[in-house]
Amino acid sequence: MRRVRDALLRIRARAYTTPLGRLGVRIVVAVLGTLIIAIGVVLLPLPGPGWLIILAGLALLAMEFRWAKRLLRFTRAQLLRWTRLVKEGSWLVRIVSVGGLLLVVGGALAVSLAMVA
Repeated sequence: MRRVRDALLRIRARAYTTPLGRLGVRIVVAVLGTLIIAIGVVLLPLPGPGWLIILAGLALLAMEFRWAKRLLRFTRAQLLRWTRLVKEGSWLVRIVSVGGLLLVVGGALAVSLAMVA
């Protein structure tokens, strides 16, 4: 995985040597990031890693765009905040959190089964 990342960073650095290459990289990253986020949004109601795919697309966009970097930083902070709340919260907070998660997963499963049937 590290070799692939290094190769992509070398290609990006080479493309950044010209203004047209820089624009090309931004366009490719914007299209791929948006496509990955769209796939994640489509997968949200289905059981699967919809949110993880959305975050991956946002991370890709964050490589080139400041607004995406700020949004990704905010999202990570909120996720850590929620995780800390669940870990350190009372049993009531834990039960409500897990119950809400089970309701969301159950709803997504019901919707996906209705779509398949």
